[in-house]
Amino acid sequence: MPPADITTAAGWVGYVGSHPDDIAFVVDDGRGRTVEHRTGDTVPLASAIKVVHLAAYARAVASGELDPAEPVPLSEWERWYLPNTDGGAHPKALQRLGVTEPGATVPLAQMVTAMIQESDNAVPDYLRDRLGDAALADAAAQGGWDDLEVPTLLGSTIALLDPAMSRDARWDAARRYAHDDAYREQVVRMSPGDNFPAVTARVQESGVTGSAAGLASLHRAIASGDFGPGSDVARRTLEWQPAPPGLDGLGFKGGNLPGVVTEAMTDPDTTSQLSCAV
Repeated sequence: MPPADITTAAGWVGYVGSHPDDIAFVVDDGRGRTVEHRTGDTVPLASAIKVVHLAAYARAVASGELDPAEPVPLSEWERWYLPNTDGGAHPKALQRLGVTEPGATVPLAQMVTAMIQESDNAVPDYLRDRLGDAALADAAAQGGWDDLEVPTLLGSTIALLDPAMSRDARWDAARRYAHDDAYREQVVRMSPGDNFPAVTARVQESGVTGSAAGLASLHRAIASGDFGPGSDVARRTLEWQPAPPGLDGLGFKGGNLPGVVTEAMTDPDTTSQLSCAV
């Protein structure tokens, strides 16, 4: 068995062999051949979960409930933004989109690209608040993901900072942060500390979770069109980078947190799938 090394293909094989309880994956070549490990187990998904918010957005666009061109005040977007917790994703998104003024508006579709490309954490909770929990759960189920725990990126981050917070309190905390200035200031002053093992353990406890099977199923449905109305919107957003030679496209969304690396990707030409959660 090759040595464990997550920087090489062979090294990943070695990692799987030496850490069987720490990884879950589905690999599907689209022709009936699959390789699976712990596919139904609940594991941390980090930002890979954002495909659920994208799917709900895409369905709402297809039904006419949302207008991609709608100008959204930057203040409404940043209501859900917790500074210095996203690796610089939000500032990078604003830079790419050319948003420089506090009073600016941003087309809704561009906000959604920030959620996928830079992995902005504020957009998912903005969409959850606007569309409702049922819209996210229904979108996941439309893609074959039936056991979704409706996620909150902001609430999970606050729970990481506040170890006493229960999982059930995360969404309430996120909404309070968005609308209560005093609580917002309190949260901004919090710190996870510098004990990496303790922070990693809290990520497992408070972070967004799901299964490799559910994640793979939703990506597959979007890539193949089986997701139904909105498939084209979601697929176009996931396939924002040029496809490698020989591929019709490459849709992907991953994530990382202390102790967690996730990735899901699809080639829609063959609907081949790779979904991993480590």
